[in-house]
Amino acid sequence: MMSENAINGALTKCIVWFYDGNSRTFYSRDKSHKSAKPNMALGIRRLEKMLLETFKGKWETAIIYVNKNNGEEIAKYKKGVRV
Repeated sequence: MMSENAINGALTKCIVWFYDGNSRTFYSRDKSHKSAKPNMALGIRRLEKMLLETFKGKWETAIIYVNKNNGEEIAKYKKGVRV
């Protein structure tokens, strides 16, 4: 579980709908080390790796958004393929 500061500091988030009917929100880890500046591309790559390797075959739909209210959609995936 991430701390409130880590959630608020994340640049992107990913909402995942699993085959079992559950859904979860994951937040990006945008820093390579503690004192580094946040890097959105790094965070997105880490979210994609989580989807395509860690949860491979367990989810139906996933959408990556900018971590703001009404944030812009960055990427959408269906059954392991980016659409």
